[in-house]
Amino acid sequence: MARARSGRVAQCRRPSQGKGLNRRLRRWLCPEFRLLRPVIQASAAECHADRYRKHFTALSHAYLLLCHGLSRGPRLAQSDHAFGACRPLATLAGLAASDDPEDERLSVSFRQFAASHTSRPSDFLAGLVPLLAERVRSLKGHTDAPLPPDIHLLDGTFVRLSLKLAAWLPNREPSDIPGVRRQFQYTPARDLPACLLIADTHTNDCQALDQLVADPQGVLAAWREQTLVFDLGYYSHRRFAGLFAADVHLVTRLQGQATVQVTRDHSVPQPLPQMPAERIVVRSDQQITLGSPHNRAGAVLPNLRLVTAEVAPLPAASRRGAKPRVYRLITDRWDLRAHELVQIYLWRWQIELFFRWLKSHLHLLPPLGSSRPALDLTVWLGLIVHLLVVLAAHALGLARRSPALLRQLLFALAQLAAADPFDDDLPGYQLAFGESPPPLARSP
Repeated sequence: MARARSGRVAQCRRPSQGKGLNRRLRRWLCPEFRLLRPVIQASAAECHADRYRKHFTALSHAYLLLCHGLSRGPRLAQSDHAFGACRPLATLAGLAASDDPEDERLSVSFRQFAASHTSRPSDFLAGLVPLLAERVRSLKGHTDAPLPPDIHLLDGTFVRLSLKLAAWLPNREPSDIPGVRRQFQYTPARDLPACLLIADTHTNDCQALDQLVADPQGVLAAWREQTLVFDLGYYSHRRFAGLFAADVHLVTRLQGQATVQVTRDHSVPQPLPQMPAERIVVRSDQQITLGSPHNRAGAVLPNLRLVTAEVAPLPAASRRGAKPRVYRLITDRWDLRAHELVQIYLWRWQIELFFRWLKSHLHLLPPLGSSRPALDLTVWLGLIVHLLVVLAAHALGLARRSPALLRQLLFALAQLAAADPFDDDLPGYQLAFGESPPPLARSP
């Protein structure tokens, strides 16, 4: 008798009100899993992820991880058990123990699956990120939002680890909080994230920025003629000068102790029609010289712009007693109106919403293990699942990704566990590897 498997994916049932949407999601999911296969194989071959391995290949490993990420299982063991019930995926991944459609056993144990997070290089999964990111960039109608596509938000999020399990972390002081800080770049206009760096807690944000811009042909070249928006954690006049020299623009807050010399006052323009005056009130717009010549560790930055504005809280925050805040913003962009600069900085909150999306909805920031490869694998899996959800929302004609779409993806995965779903709901979708999937009907 086949071993019974119980898991979140296998136990979920499709809601009666979502039959049409779930059918379209399944028609999108199955070709998508096939189209990812040659990319995974090429990425695994490049990093030698299958060296000295005969049974559990990187391709099988990737499909198991994708099932875990899309199902949002709270435990890795549940996703492993549920994967056997998804017979089409198990067969596609080469993990089916037999040809019996009723046999839910896998040809790999959970112990071997979990150990591979540490023993296999994480680059085999990282190869999917550039492909999916490029597909998101090329989506038509995906930049209709009022946010400019050249605005990039820079911030980090902290993940706590156990020093007992993660012995590779530095432990210099007894009061140290063990963990890592992941530096992300987020483009809100395209809902497109990128993990730039993973560093321990002894590396502050300024030091992380130094590591990012150390290679002129790397991240610094990608930021050319783009605008970075960040908070005071990255504040450094010397580093600002390096960004300006590389033709990178920035918008950030002015540090309270910074030396400022006002060289010219500009007239304050009227607010734009779509930006009510009661929300953003610009107090001053000045040309300044930032920094002190007596500070050897800093730099003097002439011809910068200082915009001072008072921003009223949103109605929901106002009802909770929030008060208006005064922002003093510095930038090198003179082509934008003062209200636009303030609004660009307020968009910085979008990256905090993205972090909450990863933690509260995708449940993918807890690491897959305590080793460094497992930590890297967690980051790539989180980005891949996010990009797949963005692509699914566009394929279904939805405005954007949402927690509701995540739940529908979970139900669609559950339906893949039914008997012969390719012959039932998916006629004609036996696609060859590398062939583009057919367009899906837009939801009403």
